[in-house]
Amino acid sequence: MSAADSPGSRPGPDKAIDEAAAERKQQLGRPARSRLPGWLNHFNANDLKVAFRCWVAVWVATILIFIDPVLQNIGIATFFGAIVLYIVPPAGILMVYLLASLSLLLGMCLAWAWGLLSMKAALAVRPDEETQARLQSLQQQAGMLANQTGQPPAAIVQKLVYDGFMLDARVVVIYFVMCCVFIYALARLRYANGKMILLQLFGTIVIDIFLLTGPILTRFNSKLAQVFVKPGAIGIGLGAVCCLFVFPQSTSYVVLGQMEQLIRMLEAPVDSTRRYFAGDETLDDAQLRASKGSIISLFKAMEPGLAFLPLDLSRGRWNADDVKCLQRRVRDAIAAGVFLLDFHITRVSAAARAERLGMAQPTPTAQDPDDGSDKEKTSFDTGLVDALKSPEQSSIRHGLLETLKDTTAEILQVNSRAIKAAADTVHIINTGRWYLGTARTKRLDGLKEELAGLRAELQSVRESCVINTNDAVVGAHADLFDEQGQLKNRKDTNPLSLNGIVLAMVLEERIVATAATTEAIVDYIMELLELRTTTRVWAPSQLRYAFSWLFSGRVAAPVAGASTVPAEDPDDILEQAEETHRRLRLVRKGNAAPRKQRGFLTRAVIGTYKWLTNPGGMYALRMVIVTVALSVPAVLPNTAGFFYREKGIWAVIMAQTCLLMYMADFTFSLVSRGLGTILGGALALAAWYAGSGNGIGNPYGLGATTAVVSFILMWWRLYLPPAFAQASIMTASTFVLIIGFSWDQNHVTQYGLPGVGYVAFWRRLVTVLVGLAAALIVQIFPRPPSATRYVCKTLANTVRSLTDHYALLVSQWSQSDREGQNLGAAAAAEKITLKVSETLLDLTDAISLLKVEISSTPFDQKVLFTTREHCSRMNQCLGKLLVLSSTLPKRLQDRLTKTVGVIDDGVVGNVMSVLTIIESSLRTGAPLPERLPAPLVRSCFVTWYTQHERAELNIDLIKSEDYRRYCVAVSCYVTFLSTVDDLVDALKETLGEAHVIHQWEEAV
Repeated sequence: MSAADSPGSRPGPDKAIDEAAAERKQQLGRPARSRLPGWLNHFNANDLKVAFRCWVAVWVATILIFIDPVLQNIGIATFFGAIVLYIVPPAGILMVYLLASLSLLLGMCLAWAWGLLSMKAALAVRPDEETQARLQSLQQQAGMLANQTGQPPAAIVQKLVYDGFMLDARVVVIYFVMCCVFIYALARLRYANGKMILLQLFGTIVIDIFLLTGPILTRFNSKLAQVFVKPGAIGIGLGAVCCLFVFPQSTSYVVLGQMEQLIRMLEAPVDSTRRYFAGDETLDDAQLRASKGSIISLFKAMEPGLAFLPLDLSRGRWNADDVKCLQRRVRDAIAAGVFLLDFHITRVSAAARAERLGMAQPTPTAQDPDDGSDKEKTSFDTGLVDALKSPEQSSIRHGLLETLKDTTAEILQVNSRAIKAAADTVHIINTGRWYLGTARTKRLDGLKEELAGLRAELQSVRESCVINTNDAVVGAHADLFDEQGQLKNRKDTNPLSLNGIVLAMVLEERIVATAATTEAIVDYIMELLELRTTTRVWAPSQLRYAFSWLFSGRVAAPVAGASTVPAEDPDDILEQAEETHRRLRLVRKGNAAPRKQRGFLTRAVIGTYKWLTNPGGMYALRMVIVTVALSVPAVLPNTAGFFYREKGIWAVIMAQTCLLMYMADFTFSLVSRGLGTILGGALALAAWYAGSGNGIGNPYGLGATTAVVSFILMWWRLYLPPAFAQASIMTASTFVLIIGFSWDQNHVTQYGLPGVGYVAFWRRLVTVLVGLAAALIVQIFPRPPSATRYVCKTLANTVRSLTDHYALLVSQWSQSDREGQNLGAAAAAEKITLKVSETLLDLTDAISLLKVEISSTPFDQKVLFTTREHCSRMNQCLGKLLVLSSTLPKRLQDRLTKTVGVIDDGVVGNVMSVLTIIESSLRTGAPLPERLPAPLVRSCFVTWYTQHERAELNIDLIKSEDYRRYCVAVSCYVTFLSTVDDLVDALKETLGEAHVIHQWEEAV
């Protein structure tokens, strides 16, 4: 059957694609419409509800400042509740909000408890007789000053106390030692676990009160930390109440909403494929990577909600188990869609690699000019290497792209319809939790019928797509095969003639896999629609999960027995997965010689030194140093009063919170905090003077102005990019501080208030600049912690992990008893690949900030981005090969090992040596040797070519589904080798070459 006669070439889908392409070109000719920036483009119902909920919480916390009974009860730091809500806004589900809020509350309570212990220990150092003598002296001096000035004795006593009248060196030392130990421990805890950042931040703030105020107090004060803990707890309570009563959202509602967006995003790879076939030249690398990044980012954002699904109390048709099982099918669809997107990403950016590969080919000048076989061999090498290494960039025969467009048009169209129908169904189920009107019920019934038809249609078009594409490809390359369907002798074959076959097989496999995962989503939604027909309240299932885990070791499927697909034994799958992880641990452990056993004292000294000087230890040490340096003026008799009046605690807190692990993050934090302080001060002054003029403060006017500014600040906090979170929090904190202290000035009797309006702002600005300057000095001496080195070490560790995964791959393919499918090993391979992908994705922000760092290393932002992309591509190829090692039939696995030398000692040794050298260069910055066993692709192919006289390919193999997966395996393996070659070239361009071998005869 020819391509023209195939069902895939019917005019309907083809005409739709042509019309879509024409419409896209017509739109490109029109002037571009202005679009809102990303942080402002949130004017939809859901985002506006979230912003309103957070604004209500923070505005209520702000107006508590202007209610006099509340202010007198809570204290001068009533505004602290609003600051807590800006840092942790109630933007998500209740359980996630409570987890974050309770962590910061735990930090404050731990600091409170430790501070009381410190106070008890410090006061015990000074004998009671001395304390009583100092108190009597204080009363006498206060009485004398009261007689001279006419001021109340209580006010004079308060001033003398805060000026340091009760200071004692012994008490100060105990406070400093115990408080600094606590600060050091919190810093180490934050470094060990990034989730403890809120606990560390607020614990450090509260302990600062004891460090800076405790030494000057006259007696034990158990309520000292209440000034922050009480308003902080009130702010947390306001946020929790708003989560419950202001547009509440259950966990399943949020997760299903994100899942709906993910399902709709599955259209991106399908649309990219459709545009590729239509010859759309506007599809660029940045656009494809943005689509991929959006999908992965949203998928990661959904993970916290999934963890709380068993605790969810919600009303709807689907329960937590249903949502989790649907998420697994969406995850598989995302993996297939991203795999298809990667095809187009590689295709767009492959021209440079093809050029470098062509330059790396050896010239045949050393060969006998009469021997044409070597020239033919080199030419054929280049063609087939191009076909297998990067089928995305292959030059294909004229008309083949049009043929693929015809044979895949129907499956792409049906897939798009299925994606839309599935997303619409999830939307109706999710938004109709309380009431489904007549219109929605009819729409849901219509979608149910539509999904049933699409499920059957997807299955049909998948089969027809495979048949039609295979027939069309065979017809387009009929001249390559003889009458028996065997590939002709290679001396009669154009070297580039196989490119189209490989491209068609790889692209067909990815399109069909995408359609298959979409069919799985549709199939499961149909099962849920048939099983869950009524709306009900679903209670938390955590206890049921706990008992199920205790007695069976696994959680039962929510729709048991509904599927017609034969189920695999879960115990077997679990054992297979554990076996794969056990093998990976053995690979990582290696057979290295045991280290020389040192004495206990030597090991203790070395271990302690490494623990103290690792990045976490240096960060904690810097935290202690900057705390001590800025806190000393608070405990000196000559400067204690000045420190208290000028609010030196702001400088201490600013320096502590500005310090970060690495220099690039610190530089960005320094600039953003400084600008945030200025912007927040400007907004505060505008709100204060607009609401109260030159008076002592008008609660109604300030309530109105703070309402407007609070909404702006909360919008920035919620929807600015994550990199600007510190700037938005700093802006909001400065705004609330100035408003709060300006109101306190005339409504609270307290010594040392900073003033009203611009006076408070000036003191805030000065203390912030002092804190930033101190943090800068401590951060850069004796040696600034380089983020570039951190990224390089992380990439080096990733290359080491990829080397372990490659060793595991070789071990898997080397098994002599591999037979049948190993689903557990495939699942474990996917988890291994996903873990490395998350590590590489987490480097995005760190690498983006490197442009603000001055580093002495030879690496720059560009080469590190390139290295990360190459590592990501290697990881994807190894992951696919690990999965295929568990699912590909044994006969094709054996053929693959013989064809490309997967388990050949020479090939494995070359790959291992090159990966080890790459890891070493990333870790040390040393140049790579000039002579390496690279390009690995060429050496691998030449080895095969010398051992095989003829390529084994025929028409029956092309039509085989297993052989199509076999071609994907070959392509993935050779792509892995080529990516290693590209990474070697990129590192050589940056680091240079060492151990250069010269031709001395030519030099002479």
